[in-house]
Amino acid sequence: MADDPSKAVTDDSTATAILRQKRSPNRLMVDESPQEDNSVAILHPNTMEALGLFRGDTIIVRGKRRRDTVLICLSQDDIEEGKIAMNKVARGNCAVKLADLVHVSPANDIKYGKRIHVLPFADSIEGLSGNLFDVYLRPYFLEAYRPVRKGDVFQVRGGMRTVDFKVVEVDPSPYCIVASDTVIHTEGDAIDREAEEANLNDVGYDDLGGCRKQLAQIRELVELPLRHPQLFKAIGIKPPRGILMFGPPGTGKTLMARAVANETGAFFFLINGPEIMSKMAAMQQIREKMDLIDLDEETIDAEVLDSLGVTMENFRFALGVNNPSALRETVVEIPTTTWDDIGGLDKVKRELQETVQYPVEHPEKFLKYGMSPSKGVLFYGPPGTGKTLLAKAIANECQANFISIKGPELLTMWFGESEANVRDVFDKARAAAPCVMFFDELDSIAKSRGGSGGDGGGASDRVLNQILTEMDGMNAKKNVFIIGATNRPDQIDSALLRPGRLDQLIYIPLPDETSRLSILKATLRKSPIDPGVDLNFLAKSTAGFSGADLTEICQRAAKLAIRASIEVDVRKDRERREKAEAEGGDVDLMDAENDEDEVPAITVDHFEEAMRFARRSVSDADIRRYEMFSTTLQQSRSFGNNFKSGQAQEGGASFQNEADDDE
Repeated sequence: MADDPSKAVTDDSTATAILRQKRSPNRLMVDESPQEDNSVAILHPNTMEALGLFRGDTIIVRGKRRRDTVLICLSQDDIEEGKIAMNKVARGNCAVKLADLVHVSPANDIKYGKRIHVLPFADSIEGLSGNLFDVYLRPYFLEAYRPVRKGDVFQVRGGMRTVDFKVVEVDPSPYCIVASDTVIHTEGDAIDREAEEANLNDVGYDDLGGCRKQLAQIRELVELPLRHPQLFKAIGIKPPRGILMFGPPGTGKTLMARAVANETGAFFFLINGPEIMSKMAAMQQIREKMDLIDLDEETIDAEVLDSLGVTMENFRFALGVNNPSALRETVVEIPTTTWDDIGGLDKVKRELQETVQYPVEHPEKFLKYGMSPSKGVLFYGPPGTGKTLLAKAIANECQANFISIKGPELLTMWFGESEANVRDVFDKARAAAPCVMFFDELDSIAKSRGGSGGDGGGASDRVLNQILTEMDGMNAKKNVFIIGATNRPDQIDSALLRPGRLDQLIYIPLPDETSRLSILKATLRKSPIDPGVDLNFLAKSTAGFSGADLTEICQRAAKLAIRASIEVDVRKDRERREKAEAEGGDVDLMDAENDEDEVPAITVDHFEEAMRFARRSVSDADIRRYEMFSTTLQQSRSFGNNFKSGQAQEGGASFQNEADDDE
């Protein structure tokens, strides 16, 4: 029975219930204040009536990160209902921004203060002289009966300057109202703003992106027992004592712990090794300006600083040099191989595009037609035909991460560890989706089950079972594709080849003449070639050679050219030394620079010499075996070749052959 979608939605809603803002008349949205008074909050008269407030009442406004402040409540008709207008200073004291929600409650029991201690910020009094108390503080507090809170910041305008102050201490603490008999102390050093703002820039829930369900779980386990311990006592359970957050590096575990500690007001002790944060995009922008920066100077030209700006090209560079943090422990890359590097195999390329590239680039098409994308492909064919290159090329075309797994790497001597290796690789691939997993030498771990009596209790069978389980458990929403490659397709377990697993079996044959020419051109594209070299003739003369065989011919020809060039240089150096000794002078280095290059390119002679050592790595018997397997596979899957629809029986279209289908 299929799962009920509505039940899934309900379960998800319940799991994240703690994150939802509860509806309450005390929760108001922050708006810009028309007044500049630090001590005033303005509400609509209807909102004040709903909260039981009167004009001039003192209220406590609680914001984020356990921050709150005390303000005087005023009413104004042009303020929207459900909103509270606060100026920038008051918003900063609550750690909120415009459109954030705050909790408002009356504070009728705040007492008059006996004494308060206030200090200015150093940068706001730079260049000022005189008595700050008489010029700024006395006019600000005189007959105003302003409420203050320990730790709050307020601004005072006097003449042409604005001075920022901080309330360091209040008595009684933490709130009081400054009355006419309250003593105001101003002794002490001015406050360093940078150090103060560093303390205020703590991480909060707003700094966390994603991880909604995980954050809800952590808040239930940490914040709920701290704020409402009576809930756990009421149902007779003990609150949790600890949490283990696990996951790949760089996913935000420490950041989440900091945020919960800051939001709950709990002490936070961080015990870890050195933290390394690499800002590759910004560093690349700085590197581009290094010619304009003098490291011996203490200052940098203002024009250089103004010209700094991280561009999209810098981000592309950073993406190219940084691996996903989920795959740091795995050999992973986004390959640079493209379709242009692979000659021929047009049909194979098309099938790969439909299987891997289309689900990544056009997922809406699969949703439209109600189809789940294929999960895997098996390449089989002679060695050296480009199976690995094809896997890298398709990963590059769809910009997917690429994990290459050699079959024997998964097998270990310890019981159960091989299966754990399989689980770990699949977990990392899901975390880094879209991802292409390439299993090379698949036949080493996917042999037909039941024939492994001598391998320590069937380790290969257990690994294969784990691979099948992981493939069946892959979520359709995760773009993870599996590509297997083997030279022995007849040894692969049939369960791995059924539809829904490696259901696309693609034969990679030896290259034909056109493909061989493309391979030769791709291999030699960076090499100087003599115009007399006929690559077409070379391609025609190498029938039965694999791509690896052709690459070996090109490499050997290049080595012969290198050897000839070095021998010419050695001979010329010896002739120059002999000439210098005969004439009694020094060796003229200018002659060496002006000498004509006698081996400027790879010539026909080099290729002819290389062909003398050329060999075919795939025999005719091997080719017949692969072709026989391919033919048998086609015959076993040709049950529906004579299928005709009802329209075909009435004289409509038939699907007996490709020509009829095209027409």
